[in-house]
Amino acid sequence: MRCDRRTLVILILSFLILSFLIESVAAQSSPLPPPETSILVVLAAIVIIAAVITAGGIKYVTPENVLDTEIRKNLFGYITDYPGSHLREIARELNLKPSNAAWHLRKLEQTNLVRSRAIGGKKVYYLVEGGIEARKEAVAESILRNKNARDIMMYLQDNPGKHLLEIAHALDLNHHTVKWHIKKMYMAELVDGDTSNSAYPIYYPTEIGSQVIQNFSDQLKRPGRAA
Repeated sequence: MRCDRRTLVILILSFLILSFLIESVAAQSSPLPPPETSILVVLAAIVIIAAVITAGGIKYVTPENVLDTEIRKNLFGYITDYPGSHLREIARELNLKPSNAAWHLRKLEQTNLVRSRAIGGKKVYYLVEGGIEARKEAVAESILRNKNARDIMMYLQDNPGKHLLEIAHALDLNHHTVKWHIKKMYMAELVDGDTSNSAYPIYYPTEIGSQVIQNFSDQLKRPGRAA
């Protein structure tokens, strides 16, 4: 639940009034407070209850109202278009503070609209609706946000059946770098390999890999979209 500023001010003032009354009652010798003090205590309690139940007050986020705010609508729409995006990227693209974006993303997770997964030290987000395929796509797109991984994938798309040294030479990359990215893409089912020649296994894109790299390339062409 969350309070707006007006409700927060009311709650703080009510708390201060109650604190003052409690101190006043404690300072009196009689164990029972005078009638006027009791009336003020009741009034302060009514103010607190009214603040809680007013439309602008504390509000539970539910699946029915979670998209009532513009921020969460934009977050949900962004993740729909760009599954696998990480927190800072989302916040940057939507011009939000990371802490603010994270708070609203938690609400989307709590209401079972999006899910997150830690990949490479970053939490990435994707829609619940797509199930396992949405998760695979999110993982794949997260991997391909690295330029070297993307270049390797695009090279294999145009030149399937190449081994590590050929890929490294063509892209002017260290073969250890290529091996590291290939391993990640293999685990994400973006590439498959023929290891019949163990000394020089060759790699080629899977159907999933070809589709994801095409989708990712199309995304990068959109105006204002940063890799």
